[in-house]
Amino acid sequence: MHSKAEMSDAVTRLFRDGDRGPILPMLSDDVVLTLPATLPYGGVFTGRDAFDGFFSKSPAASPVWESFDIAVEDVLAADDHIIARLRNTAVPKATGKPVVFDNLWFLRVADGRIVSVQLYADTAVVTNTP
Repeated sequence: MHSKAEMSDAVTRLFRDGDRGPILPMLSDDVVLTLPATLPYGGVFTGRDAFDGFFSKSPAASPVWESFDIAVEDVLAADDHIIARLRNTAVPKATGKPVVFDNLWFLRVADGRIVSVQLYADTAVVTNTP
């Protein structure tokens, strides 16, 4: 069992520092990570190893971005979820022009573990760049 304060800190460290260590033991074995299918790297990833594999890569290392910087706006904890609001500044390889966009990560919690993670993103920033 992990407290909401511990989980909030782990989520902050994941996005602010790229530090996966604190959050991995908080995940259920069958955690489900869902990203919009409209993203080039979107889809459903199931299990702790899949979560770790996804977050082990920097967004800037993807074929989509030249650079990708994340600022954690805030992390909020409620009864059965944690929400992370992020502001991203990135340069798509397609245009070479910086874009700024917000993401919301919704983490559902049950029995002291994170059981699902859903990204809500402005996918037009990625999919509509000329």
